[in-house]
Amino acid sequence: QGEESWRRSQCLQVGNAYVIVYSITDRGSFESASELRIQLRRARQAENIPIILVGNKTDLVRCREVSVEEGRACAVVFDCKFIETSAALQHNVAELFEGVVRQIRLRRGGKEARARPMPGQKRKESLTKRARRFLDRLVARNSSKVALKVRSKSCHDLSVL
Repeated sequence: QGEESWRRSQCLQVGNAYVIVYSITDRGSFESASELRIQLRRARQAENIPIILVGNKTDLVRCREVSVEEGRACAVVFDCKFIETSAALQHNVAELFEGVVRQIRLRRGGKEARARPMPGQKRKESLTKRARRFLDRLVARNSSKVALKVRSKSCHDLSVL
């Protein structure tokens, strides 16, 4: 276990983009993906590296344990992109990889513009506050107001920042 932990921390130190995949048929994998995203944030705090959360196995709809809304809400909280795929059917797989490349290019192109903060620019909300908001939304996910707020952030469009 110690070696696996070391290897994981080493992997988190390199890369131009990250694709975190979970199975929509396994809630445990979704929770592990969320934890991995938190570890990644800690390891690469100051860097603006694209991260895409991927719900895989959309072809197994009847076995679904994680809803699309939960995946989107998690992506909004963790400030990353979100897409659902089916590797078996090749559904959204090409779009995912095209989106990864697009995100890398968009973020590299905007580095110079973000080097100097604008006067009066708002600081990002802390990870703890966003996680708390995520859990609050998750508990109240039947509320239409909450669903509207979750959809308002563009976490599903891989062609924009």
